[in-house]
Amino acid sequence: MRILITISHPSHANFFKESAKLLREKGHEIFISALERGRLIQIVNKEFGGFEKFIAGKHKGNRFSIILNVNILRFIKLLKFSLLNRIDLGLSVGSFTLGGALKILSTPNIQFDDDPERKMNIFFEKLTASKIYFPPVIRPAGKIKVFNALKEWSHLSPKYYKPDKKYLDEFNLEPFKYIFVRDISTGSLNYMNQNPDIILKFSRNLPKEFKVVLSLEDKTNFRKYPDDWIIINEPVADIYSLLYFSRLVISSGDSMAREAAMLGVPGIYCGIRKMKANEILMNKGLLFHSNSGDEVKLINDILKNSLILNNREKIRQELMDQWDDVTGLILDIAEIYNMKK
Repeated sequence: MRILITISHPSHANFFKESAKLLREKGHEIFISALERGRLIQIVNKEFGGFEKFIAGKHKGNRFSIILNVNILRFIKLLKFSLLNRIDLGLSVGSFTLGGALKILSTPNIQFDDDPERKMNIFFEKLTASKIYFPPVIRPAGKIKVFNALKEWSHLSPKYYKPDKKYLDEFNLEPFKYIFVRDISTGSLNYMNQNPDIILKFSRNLPKEFKVVLSLEDKTNFRKYPDDWIIINEPVADIYSLLYFSRLVISSGDSMAREAAMLGVPGIYCGIRKMKANEILMNKGLLFHSNSGDEVKLINDILKNSLILNNREKIRQELMDQWDDVTGLILDIAEIYNMKK
């Protein structure tokens, strides 16, 4: 089959990077469409080396750009590409732009999502998708199917990922002696109402005995942060090893906080969004949500708990025993449509 995968966020690249390789090994022809957004093109080039790729749409961090470039112009380009290249199946994380293009062409498209709180997106996904797959955060009905895992598990399961200390050497880091911080841009629709300085407000109160590694989405703001913080320039060789061997992960965005938790690392989410996907990990004691001004106390309480250093592989194994293989699910879905072709 000729399969088109659309990527509009770094988490989408991670979601599909294992399945894209395995689908290609099975003889399918894979095309990757990427949205021009921050460092996303560089990340896609790193994760999908050897795949045919093209840029569709540009995110400029404002509402007009989201409507015109990210949706309308992107839709036109995806429609044209799919028609000219005879696409057989579309795969995306909630891309109703690809869904709409393929629906016009009567081509099946499968969308994945973990965010039923975004009602408008869900409406358009239902309108355009052949099927939509969710973690257990929504009731299955009609096009909506449910799998037992979170979508980040597609690349973080021990079946597909093993952290390695060697990736710390580039940054002169020692395991468990640093804190990893992720600060996102508030230019997306999900975070336009979030305080852009949500991390900055307590950045100078972090314990001084730990180094701090900063993943900063908007690099133009780097001068606002403490001078001794280590600012990484994505894509790095293996960001998940940096997460795994950190003492603690703090994030103003939801994706990386969840990824840390699935690696067995305590994750603190400081953003404004309340998500059922987060609650799954919060109920397991792996993820913490705080944006009420008590972040420093929570950070210090977690850092005092020495047990967090010893349970990471145990946590990952327990999740693997309990959860579905999400990458395996993607392969199974593709095979079903291949048999129908």
